[in-house]
Amino acid sequence: MAITLKQLQVFVAVAETGNVTQAAGRIALSQPATSQALAELEEQIALKLFDRIGRKLVLNDDGRRLYPKASALLAAARDFEQRDDSVHLRIGASSTIGNYVLPGLIGHFIQQAPASRLELNVGNTRDVIDAVRNFQVDFGFVEGQCLDPDIETAIWRQDQLVVFCAPQHPLARRQTLDAADLARARWILRERGSGTREVFEHLLGEHLTPRQPVLELGNSEAIKQVVMSGVGVSCLSREVVRQSLESRQLAELSTPFLALSRPLLVLCHRQKYITDGMRRFLRFCGADLFASKHGDGEV
Repeated sequence: MAITLKQLQVFVAVAETGNVTQAAGRIALSQPATSQALAELEEQIALKLFDRIGRKLVLNDDGRRLYPKASALLAAARDFEQRDDSVHLRIGASSTIGNYVLPGLIGHFIQQAPASRLELNVGNTRDVIDAVRNFQVDFGFVEGQCLDPDIETAIWRQDQLVVFCAPQHPLARRQTLDAADLARARWILRERGSGTREVFEHLLGEHLTPRQPVLELGNSEAIKQVVMSGVGVSCLSREVVRQSLESRQLAELSTPFLALSRPLLVLCHRQKYITDGMRRFLRFCGADLFASKHGDGEV
């Protein structure tokens, strides 16, 4: 059996696009050549790897077992061929991390390795977990829990949450607050599936049950704007509201009865091959212990 890297490249591209035409465009092959390479691979291993539903190709059980191995082999081959200091990574991040924490780190990393290309995909925690599980990103950073058995997690750093409102809101003029005050407030929250909403329900939900209707928004900037108008109160990462608090567009509420701290996590699929570039970036971000679990090569 002589499986080639081209066949594996075709297989991975088809698995990720679900379409031979799109896969061919991704790897710069003609459609006939792509179809032939996939057929040759299935013939060599005597297995059908996809369920063919119309023009859509969906991985079957055999295909799902082969995919992480093929993806790891291709990553290892790219790592072996790389002869310079450039790094090409696909990173997933939940919105707070992706919009307020990682951009600065990525900028500093690019300054040290200017030939590198980093793709940052931002979504909510559930989106990032799905992307890591499906090998759509090399690793992910989230602020919510991940209980997927196929994904390894490690604490990256701690994040502080802040309960805040507009300066003109009645609660901003109160010297002391308790859980009942917050329970009576109108809450403006992130959508379900976001890490911030998950933490809110875990940390604050056990102390209070909001009696006012909850307005759900899928964007932290939108939440800040609504709260600035004086409509209600919210809870977001200090990283998100830092500038607005400093400019006094928002007011932080004192909540010593709440433990508003949460871990930020880094995620990686257990079968993911960790390249030298991945180790370099993870260590640059301060995820040394996590990176060392996947390889003991020096960076």
